[in-house]
Amino acid sequence: MVARAWWRVGLLSAVLAVLPACGQDGTTGPGSPGSYANDRAPGASARDFLTAATYDRLVVEVQYVAGFQPNSAALQALQSFLAARLNKPQGIEVRLGAALQIAHKATYSDADVRALEKQYRTVYTTGTTLAAYLLYLDGAYAGGSNVLGISYNNTSMAVFSEQINANTGGALQPSRTVVETTVAEHEFGHLLGLVNNGTAMQVEHQDEPNGQHCDNPNCLMYYAVRTTDFLSNLLNGVPPLDQHCLDDLKANGGK
Repeated sequence: MVARAWWRVGLLSAVLAVLPACGQDGTTGPGSPGSYANDRAPGASARDFLTAATYDRLVVEVQYVAGFQPNSAALQALQSFLAARLNKPQGIEVRLGAALQIAHKATYSDADVRALEKQYRTVYTTGTTLAAYLLYLDGAYAGGSNVLGISYNNTSMAVFSEQINANTGGALQPSRTVVETTVAEHEFGHLLGLVNNGTAMQVEHQDEPNGQHCDNPNCLMYYAVRTTDFLSNLLNGVPPLDQHCLDDLKANGGK
């Protein structure tokens, strides 16, 4: 059991509520990032996520474009994934906000996603509470229509829900829950510094031709996991982090 968590595994529905306007919980108001630099590269905050040295609590703010609310079971799975890996004795909260009433876009660039975060994000790091941001979008990624998720800043990720919905739930397709879970966990893995991007490798296992990814095709951090090309591999469920990735996180202060 996580101490002082706003919710616990199995009780997700009790706390998926609209965000409050302010409070002593990491909330500073729209467009108010405070003193913590949230515009660095993914992996730059790896130790802040993994250890309790500076931040002993984590709030993950989740927002979504109207009509693309994330699956509650996938958010619960993300919370469990983080609780198993991060040292946050004061709790980990995945907090669902209100729908964003914005015009539909066919594609989003990195700049588009950053602009939405700047306009709508409300929860920022303050005191000993670290904050992360997860945005569920319509449309597709401008950098590749087969991409289902991106980690674009040190505390920020996006998932392309419309693309996931179009490629799940049918015959010989994985469930939406499995794919949403896989993509969110993969992108959070990049925020944690995997692979070799803020969290050092204990054993060489980086797939260098494919960037900051694991060379094990059965690992959550394999490069194709976040794309539609990998969907047939998810029929058996969400892939785990392999032992090399787990060892890296633990060596950098994680569990």
